Amino acid sequence: MCADYRKAADLVSALFDGMMNKEMNQSMSFIRGWKSVVGDKLAAHSKIIDLDRGSIIVEVDHPGWSQQILLQKKRIVSSLSRSFPELQIQNIQIRVLSECSTPYVKEATPIGEGLHRNSEEETDVSVNAELPDELQDLFSKLKESIRKGKPKSVKHF
Repeated sequence: MCADYRKAADLVSALFDGMMNKEMNQSMSFIRGWKSVVGDKLAAHSKIIDLDRGSIIVEVDHPGWSQQILLQKKRIVSSLSRSFPELQIQNIQIRVLSECSTPYVKEATPIGEGLHRNSEEETDVSVNAELPDELQDLFSKLKESIRKGKPKSVKHF
């Protein structure tokens, strides 16, 4: 029975070998072509998902990489079209993964830690009376705005 099983496996393998071998070689060649056109760095963050009606569907792991591809879109399409004319490549469609494989993790630190603020008493600086009235008003408003934006006291943890 084991010998029959091997024969059946060989038969199925031989059946698909002729069809798959050519397609697999073409696919591998296309993927290598993608890497050589976009470069190692961009290829590491992008993956060709499909080729549909002249559009390459590319998946990226972050929106920043999609922007890089879009900036080079004309050059990429042109280069791949020359290398693989039988595929009739005309466009690139990009999909961004919904979850980044290496998500940003914010450090768990208390609010305000790392910010050094002087706890010295601020001196009240008056607006120069020699300035025109319009400038005095502007400086007074700026001074008040700055004063409102500063915290009254900062707690250190």
